[in-house]
Amino acid sequence: MANSRQKTSNKKEEFRKKAKEALKFEAKFSAKSKHYEILRNLKTIIKFTNSKKILIFMPTYYEPNLLLLSKNLAKTHEFYIPFMQDVSFKMVKLRGPFFKSKFGIRETRYQNEFKGRVDLAVVPVIGVDGRGARIGHGKGYYDIFFDRLGYRPIIIFVEIKEMFTEEIVSQSHDIVCDFYLTPRKNYLIRGKYDRDFINLRRQCSGSWRRISNR
Repeated sequence: MANSRQKTSNKKEEFRKKAKEALKFEAKFSAKSKHYEILRNLKTIIKFTNSKKILIFMPTYYEPNLLLLSKNLAKTHEFYIPFMQDVSFKMVKLRGPFFKSKFGIRETRYQNEFKGRVDLAVVPVIGVDGRGARIGHGKGYYDIFFDRLGYRPIIIFVEIKEMFTEEIVSQSHDIVCDFYLTPRKNYLIRGKYDRDFINLRRQCSGSWRRISNR
């Protein structure tokens, strides 16, 4: 059992390293307009699921700029972002001015924690494995946050380049998405939205595929 867990951990690290390099290369040489397809599909899903309170994130240079989405929907939706705290983060309202944290990420100075429920969470990923689980930076902030949350909002992974592997490289604590959106290919986890799959595919751009949460 221990050897099996170690092999999975090693595969995960190898995949994370390759995916991160590919993402940074993509960000350096591709047009930012490619990210707009992600934002359009994300907006469609937000409307389709009637989500009003949404957790997003402050993007790095190799992540989709969700601030464009929040500006577009600011009058009708409420947006929250992570505020790093110890081994996880708390949710705070998206409100300027912003500063660069010790993690190199822009954060808001507005630090009053939002303790209500969000309908939908948009989460950055380095990659996604065959069961729809997140491969992140390896710090565990999101895993701990969702484990402590006490309920499960709709979870959407977003990424500027498709980094999906059929192989299972995740571990039991890694969070699993409902949707995984990239500029050209999109994924839906089988189950909750099976009946809506055809309608969603018609309304959204790019190719779509359903995968099982094994």
